[in-house]
Amino acid sequence: MVQKITSLNFRFRLVAAIIMVFILSTSCSTKKNTWSRRTYHNLTSQYNVYWNGNESLKTGVSELRKNAVDDYSKVLRVFHYGSKADAQRQYPAMDRAIQKASIGVQRHSMVFGGREQVRWIDDSYLLMGKAYYFKQDFISARRTFEFVSRNYSYNSISHTADLWLARTYVELGQFEKAIGLLNALNARKSIQVLPREVNEYLPLVFAHYHISMGRYAQALPYLKQGINTSRDRLTTTRLMFISGQIYDLTGELSKSLEMYQQVIRRNPPYEMAFEARINLATAYDANAGDSRQIVKVLKKMLRDEKNTDFQDKIYYALAKVAEKDKNDTLAMNYLAKSVQMSVKNNTQKATSALKLANMYFDRFVYVPSQAYYDTAVQVLPSDYPGFDSIKQRATVLGNLVQNLSIIQEQDSLLRLAVMDSVSLYRIIDGLIADHQKKEEEKIENEARQEMMRQSGSFGDQRGGDRGGGGQSAEWYFYNPNTLSFGYSEFLRKWGRRRLEDNWRISDKRSISFDEGMTAVLVQDKEKDPASGSDSTKMNLTPLSRGFYLANIPFEEEQKQLSNDLVMESLNSVGYIYKEDLKDNARARESYKKLNERYPGNPHAVNSWYALYKIAQAKQDNEEAEYYKNLIINNFPDSDYARIIIDPDFYKKSGALRQEAMEFYEQTLLAYRNEQYFRVLMNANRARELYSEDTSLMPRFDFMRAISIGKIEVLDSMAVALNELVLKYQLSPVTPLAVDILRKLSSQYQVRVEIPEELRNPAIDQPKSPYVYDANGQHMVMIISQANNVKTDPLKVRISDFNTRFFSLGKLTIKNLMLDNSRSLITVGNFASAAEATDYYETLVGNEYVFGNIKPVDYNVFPVSMANYPVFYREKDVEQYRNFWVSSYPK
Repeated sequence: MVQKITSLNFRFRLVAAIIMVFILSTSCSTKKNTWSRRTYHNLTSQYNVYWNGNESLKTGVSELRKNAVDDYSKVLRVFHYGSKADAQRQYPAMDRAIQKASIGVQRHSMVFGGREQVRWIDDSYLLMGKAYYFKQDFISARRTFEFVSRNYSYNSISHTADLWLARTYVELGQFEKAIGLLNALNARKSIQVLPREVNEYLPLVFAHYHISMGRYAQALPYLKQGINTSRDRLTTTRLMFISGQIYDLTGELSKSLEMYQQVIRRNPPYEMAFEARINLATAYDANAGDSRQIVKVLKKMLRDEKNTDFQDKIYYALAKVAEKDKNDTLAMNYLAKSVQMSVKNNTQKATSALKLANMYFDRFVYVPSQAYYDTAVQVLPSDYPGFDSIKQRATVLGNLVQNLSIIQEQDSLLRLAVMDSVSLYRIIDGLIADHQKKEEEKIENEARQEMMRQSGSFGDQRGGDRGGGGQSAEWYFYNPNTLSFGYSEFLRKWGRRRLEDNWRISDKRSISFDEGMTAVLVQDKEKDPASGSDSTKMNLTPLSRGFYLANIPFEEEQKQLSNDLVMESLNSVGYIYKEDLKDNARARESYKKLNERYPGNPHAVNSWYALYKIAQAKQDNEEAEYYKNLIINNFPDSDYARIIIDPDFYKKSGALRQEAMEFYEQTLLAYRNEQYFRVLMNANRARELYSEDTSLMPRFDFMRAISIGKIEVLDSMAVALNELVLKYQLSPVTPLAVDILRKLSSQYQVRVEIPEELRNPAIDQPKSPYVYDANGQHMVMIISQANNVKTDPLKVRISDFNTRFFSLGKLTIKNLMLDNSRSLITVGNFASAAEATDYYETLVGNEYVFGNIKPVDYNVFPVSMANYPVFYREKDVEQYRNFWVSSYPK
C-alpha cells in the first residue's frame, strides 16, 4: 500500500514538472495573448519584480518617517517625510524600487486590445510614481501619476493614481488642481466602489490640503474622518494631535484638552507625548480653572532628566500659563529662561526670543528688546512670516542701542576725567581686583577640570591600599603616576614659580599700586597705545592702571571729541525715537537734552522742528509757538521755516521740480537731435530758474559743455567741463566729464585741472565670462590638489556613490589634469541645472566620498556644458565660484 502511494506521488510530481516545463518553454514571450503566457508574466512580475521593489519602497518610507523631525511650534502636517536631505539619504531604496518596477514593465507588459493583460504592470507604474514622490522629485511623480490615471482609466488603480496626484499637486503648491481632483474623487465615492487605499486616505489628503493652505478650521471634519478610517496607529495618533492643535487655535479649549489626553493615552513617541503634555498644560481656560496644579506638573517635568533637552519648551509653556494668569513679569522671566536654556532647538529659541522682544518693545524697554530681536533674527529662517519687518525692527533698535551705549560710555569717561586722582584710582583698583578675581577663578576651574580628566585617564593605573594609615591609592597625592604627571603638566603650563601669594602672576609690576600718579600719566602720554609699540601693549593689560587710563579724555581735544560723539548720538537717538519708533516722549527728552547740553549745535534747527511737531501732536500750543519762533528768527531761509510759514511749501517745491524735469527732458531731446544752439539756450535758462536743483543742474551743465564744444572750440568745452567737475564732484555725470577731459588732455594737449580724488576712477569689475543656463546640460566637476588627493581612489568612491544613490542616472566619470598641480574629475550628464545641483548637494554631504580629504584640497561645482570649456581655459576657481554663488539658485 505504501509503495502504491509513493508511486502515485512520484507520477503527480512528474506530471507537474512536465506542465511547468511546458509553460515556461511556451510563455516567455509577450507577443501572444494566451492563458499560459498571462499566467507566467503575472506570476513572475509579482514575485520576481514588484514584490522586491515594493519592499524596498516600504523600507525607505519607514526610514523617512523615523528620521523626520516635526516642528511642534506650528500645526503639524498630515504627511511629513522629512527634508530634501532626508529624502536624498533614501535615494538607494527608492531607486531600487524604480528599477524593479521598470524591469517589470519592460519584460512582462502585455497590451492587447488597448488593455494591459498583466495586472502588476499598472501597479509597477504606480510604484514608480510613489518612489519619485518620496524622493521629492515631484515633477517626475506628477508625470507618472498622470500617465497611470490616463492610460489605466478602465482600472480602479486610476483612482489611486488621482489621489497620489492630488498629494503631489499640494507639494508643488498647485492647490487649485489638487482640490479639483479631490472633489472629483469625493463625487465618485458616492456612485462607485473605490479602492481601500483611496477610502482610507482621501480624508487625510483633504486635511493635508487645507492645512497647507492655512485653513485649519476647514481641516477639522476631515481629520475626524481620518481618525475613524485610518488603520495605522501612528497616523491616527498624529491626526488626534493635529486636531488638538487646531482646536487650541480656534479657542475650543475643552476639545483641545480631550484630544491631547487621547494622544497621551495612546502611548505615542516620547517627543509627541511630551508636546501633548506641554500643550495640555497651556490649553487650560484661565477663567474656569486654577493654574497651580498645571505649574506643579510643568516644574516636575523640569526636574526630569529625560527632559533636559526640552527645558526651553517647558519654560515657554510656563510663560504661556503666567501670561494667561495676567502675570506678565513672571511670563517674561520664564521666556528669558527659555531662551537661555535653548541650545539645540533654534525654532523654540526664536519663538521665545521673539515673544519676549515684543513684550519688551510694547513696554518701551528698548535695550533688552533689541537683544532678543537680534537673537531671533539670527536663528529665524528668511521665509518666516514677517521676517523682513522683524529684521528691520532689530536693525533700528540696534542703531538705538549703539547710540545709547556711546552716550553712556562717553559720559562715564568725561566724569572720570574730572575726578581727583584718589577717587579715580580707587575705581580703577576696584576694576583690577575684579578682573584678577575672575582670572583666578577661571584658572582654578581649568586646573580642576584638568585634574578630573587626568584622574580619569590614569584610573586604570591605581593600585591597592597603602599600608600605615590605610589610605587608598585612589587619592591623587598617593598615586605616584598621577602626581608625577600633574607636576610635569604644571611645569609645562606655568613654568617654575615660587610658593607665594599671587604665584600665577609672573610680572607683579603690572599690579603694583606704589607707582606715582605722575609716572603713570607720563607713561600714558608718552606711549600711545595706538602706535603699535610692543612694549606699550605689554604694559597695558587689564591688571595695570594704564590700561584704564588710556581711554579717559584728559586733554581738551579728547574731551571735545567725546562731547562731539555724545552730541551726534543724542541727535540720532532723538531721530530714531521719533521717526522709527514713534515714541514722541523719549524723542522730546533726547532733543531737549541735546540743546541744553550743546546750545548752538549744528542739529539745532532740525531738532527744534522735531520738537515743534511733537508739541503740535500733543496740542501744546505754547511750546509749539516757542519752537516756531526759534526756527523763524534764527533760520529764516531754511526749508523748516518755509514750511512753517507756508504749509504748501513742499507741494510747490514738488511742482517746481516737476517743471524742471519736463524742461530737462525737452533739453535732452534737443541734445539727442544735435540741436546744440537750443541746448545751450535751455541750459543757460536752467541756470537762472533751477540753480538750487543739485541733481538736474550737473546734467544741464554737461549738455551745455558738449554743445559749446560743438559750436565753438575744444578749449571752451574743456573750461565748461572743468567747471562742472569742480562744482559737482559727486554727480553721476562727473566721471564721464573727467573721462572726456582726460582724453582732451592726452589727445589734444588741452590743459585742464582734474581734482586728485577723481584722477583715478574706480575700475569696474570685469564682466563674468560665464552665462547661467537653467535648462542646459550640466556636469558636476571636482577640482582637487593633485599632490594631496589621489585621483583614482576618489574616482572609485564617486563611482560607488553613483551606484548607490544615482543608479538610474547612467552617469559617466572622466578625469584629466587641469594644470600641473590640480586634477579635474567630471561627472555627467545632467539634463538641467536643477538635476546637477541635486547631485552636488547629495555628493558634498557624503562622508564616504570626501571624509578623508581636507576641505582646502578640493572644490565641487555644477557647471553647464557651455561654461565648461570657458572654465578649462580660464582655470580660475575663485572666478567661477563667484559666478556660481551669484547665479545658481540656492
